[in-house]
Amino acid sequence: MLAAIPLSAMASENILATSVKQAQATFNQSLTTAVKGGLEPTIADTMTWRYSQVQSIKASAWWQTPIAEHDKLDKLTLLQSELQALYQQQISDSQDAFERQIHRWNAAIAEAQTAGVVADGLDVDTSRFTNYAALSSTPNGFIALASVISDEATTLNGRLTAYHAARAQVDAAEQNIQSLLANAGQYPQLKLAGFQAQMAAATAGVSSAHGADGLAPILAQLQQTAAGVQGLLNSRNNAFGQLAAVRSTLASAQSIGASVGNSPNAINSLAAQLNSAGDQGTFDSLSAQLYAQKQTLANAIYMKQMQPVAYNAGAGKLIVISLSRQVLTAYQDGGVVLTTYVATGRPALPTPPGVYHIFAKYSPYEMISPWPRSSPYWYPNSWTNWAMEFAGGGYFIHDAPWRSWYGPGSNIYNGTHGCVNVPYSPMSFLWGWTPMGTTVVVQY
Repeated sequence: MLAAIPLSAMASENILATSVKQAQATFNQSLTTAVKGGLEPTIADTMTWRYSQVQSIKASAWWQTPIAEHDKLDKLTLLQSELQALYQQQISDSQDAFERQIHRWNAAIAEAQTAGVVADGLDVDTSRFTNYAALSSTPNGFIALASVISDEATTLNGRLTAYHAARAQVDAAEQNIQSLLANAGQYPQLKLAGFQAQMAAATAGVSSAHGADGLAPILAQLQQTAAGVQGLLNSRNNAFGQLAAVRSTLASAQSIGASVGNSPNAINSLAAQLNSAGDQGTFDSLSAQLYAQKQTLANAIYMKQMQPVAYNAGAGKLIVISLSRQVLTAYQDGGVVLTTYVATGRPALPTPPGVYHIFAKYSPYEMISPWPRSSPYWYPNSWTNWAMEFAGGGYFIHDAPWRSWYGPGSNIYNGTHGCVNVPYSPMSFLWGWTPMGTTVVVQY
């Protein structure tokens, strides 16, 4: 039989078992408290798993029970110590994060005060938060305080961001006006004092604007002022552009002997007024008057160019084409029945001058290039509505659906391959009016 176990040994085992149970209870309570206080879940999971490993320690024989219990107690003591250390470190980290948040909050408040941005509805007195922090002993406590401050900071930073963006727009608008005024300043006659006063009045309110909303009307005023200066410059440029255009039109009219009436004197008078003009209304008025003069001269040029081609026409029907004026005139019994702009052959492929007769008429008619694709004169097959051949070699009078330019210069810069292109409506008339054998005179 086994020897009896001494009572002292049994008492020691009971004390050891009690110590293990107390260590288990202490750890469980500490872990529960830490989890409630905000212990990181990964740490809590690790500690729980390690605790389960300690709990699984069993003696392989009854006489090894004290050894197993001592091992369990040692591991529980170590686990408890590690839990406390980790939890305290997390408390310290949370407190540090809270203090950093307080620091950022104070910096944001200082920036807002410097910028004049209002902090209405926000708790700018951080002493309340620091007092709460002094009473806090858990990560969750510090995290909750930091979260409140973060929300406050988000609101204030939003106001600051909006303010800085609005201020940047105001500064850019002011710089734009200054640039426009500098540009306008090269014209001493321009009236700029009003714009300068508007800019000064608007920018004077910047320092007292508390937030983006306060800067909005200032920005609107500056943009309106900039638009006014730009409008003045645009009107001035437009007026002088009209002056240059009407002078060019006058020169063209005089060069062909068109009737210009009193336009030269009127233009000179408007030019003198333009040189002394200083406001947008005056520039716009002068622009309109100069444009009217240009239209009058353009009409005079048109009437001159559209005068019938002079020719001593007798009885019957006659078509006369002026290469120099790019004009076709149709006569019947000595009277003019039609005058129209045309386009004749380009310099390299001119329409030959001479006296001819219509010997073929086609409707419709497909023009086919006699030149190969490799030639610079080649063109794709093109249909016309009406074509009247007046000279051998493929010289036609015909409409040209692909063309929009007729009249002076069209033969030089966009001439035909030798044919005479006529606008749709006049060609429609000529087709019905012209019998076979009608004389065609091509002259310079």
